[in-house]
Amino acid sequence: MQKSTFNLTKHELDFISEPVYMQMKQNLIRHVQAWFDALGMDLMQTYYPHVSGNHKVTRGENYLDMPYVVLDIPQLKADSLTGKLRLMFWWGHYISLQYFVTPDKAAALAAQPQTLPLLLLVGDDIYENDLDKPGFIPLHQLSSSLNHASLTKVCMKVPFSEWENLTEHIQKFMLAVHQP
Repeated sequence: MQKSTFNLTKHELDFISEPVYMQMKQNLIRHVQAWFDALGMDLMQTYYPHVSGNHKVTRGENYLDMPYVVLDIPQLKADSLTGKLRLMFWWGHYISLQYFVTPDKAAALAAQPQTLPLLLLVGDDIYENDLDKPGFIPLHQLSSSLNHASLTKVCMKVPFSEWENLTEHIQKFMLAVHQP
């Protein structure tokens, strides 16, 4: 039998030998899921009281190598994304607030004075969630029409340090982008 050429550093060996890290991660993700579920119920009542259906919480382990939890309000359907809200907890990064809009709505929002650091997706992938990619620009920088056939999204980053103020950030964000 060949001897392994794969070697672990002391730090790596200590990390995989200690179960507390993964237990803590799993516990934190479960808490985020439960909180997003409760938040989804509240946001459905507040912003989508006349919409049939419900919110949806999804959990994953590998969005660009990091775990995530997504809250869609109401539940997204491929044929009807416009006017829907998405929150994404992305481990090691931030929480993103995302609101799906038509290009015309994005242009109208860009024409209004901005008090929030809103970003606009100008790339082609409506499901792109890394707000640091070049496919996102500050909303106020929109200077021409979008190339999207029917849909884009307006987004905002909320740093984890603002966790306790997330509901206030959502309220301000929805006030800026949501019009029934």
